[in-house]
Amino acid sequence: MFIGRTLYILGMLTAALCFIGFMMIVFTSGSGGNELIYTFFGFLNGLMAMGVGELVIDSNHRQKIENPDG
Repeated sequence: MFIGRTLYILGMLTAALCFIGFMMIVFTSGSGGNELIYTFFGFLNGLMAMGVGELVIDSNHRQKIENPDG
């Protein structure tokens, strides 16, 4: 459960920071936007970490419901 929540929080932070970086690059650069692809992949990485964290949390929650005594 700890791993799932940690992945979810790290994914949220990564996605938020990459989104902010993406907006800063878009608003400040007019040089072709080569840096945009790195920020975009960082944003996707954050979203994937959030998804994996959510799956781990759901899996552990389902196990606790099915086996309440451990």
